[in-house]
Amino acid sequence: MFSELGERVLYPRFRARVGVGASPYAARMNLADFSEHLVVRLPHTDAAGVIFYAKIFEIEEELFERWLELGGFSVGAMLDRRLAPTPIVHCTADFRRPVRVGDRLTARMAGIDIGRSGYTLAWVFLVDGELAMSAKVKRVAIDPEAGEAVDLPEQFRAWLEETQSRTGRLG
Repeated sequence: MFSELGERVLYPRFRARVGVGASPYAARMNLADFSEHLVVRLPHTDAAGVIFYAKIFEIEEELFERWLELGGFSVGAMLDRRLAPTPIVHCTADFRRPVRVGDRLTARMAGIDIGRSGYTLAWVFLVDGELAMSAKVKRVAIDPEAGEAVDLPEQFRAWLEETQSRTGRLG
């Protein structure tokens, strides 16, 4: 099934199963709680073998793209202007304990705030069930020609609201 943006919808209406003919690059993210398991690899770390601070945002971007795909959207649609792009305007991260090469992380969306033109996604990263890192990333929909904020597209807002109903609001 394809969205009106021409993107493959892995989970039509947010709940269908991936079946025969699904993309070999299907999202690995758990639809129920927007979580995913990953292993910290050497390129994620600094010379001491601890996660390099900027890498949390690379990981967040990968999670963000898979989350978009679950809703039938893509960064590609944003880049070729079939969907209003939502560049990052603010991001923060907190590191609670060292995260090292080989650590198995559980990344999970922890909440979302939705505004007229922007939204903030919060992520937590657990090691052995213990909070190790967290990140918040705010994105704003823009008109690339005018360089100004625009209202979030209606279908995209619906996906944000569906996500928020499962993860909660940021507090």
